Amino acid sequence: MSNIKIYTINFLIISNITLSFGIVWIEHLTRSQFRDLQIYSKKKSDLKNIWRKARIDQGRYASLSRIEKEAQTSLNMSLPKKKVLININD
Repeated sequence: MSNIKIYTINFLIISNITLSFGIVWIEHLTRSQFRDLQIYSKKKSDLKNIWRKARIDQGRYASLSRIEKEAQTSLNMSLPKKKVLININD
């Protein structure tokens, strides 16, 4: 065999091994990024649920009458009585 054929075969073998390692490395990166994507998607859905619950609570306590009613029942609070101001000097 001539030297050119030996060099060509060696080049093809090294190229094949390098390409195989490259494919395995890319596959590893793809799987790890997909795993991270799944984790972040779960966190996103959890945060959306928390946000939705907070919006519901905000809507529940947004009205003033609801707050006053809750204060009267839970905390035994009452509205202050109106006072009448009387001027003596008039």
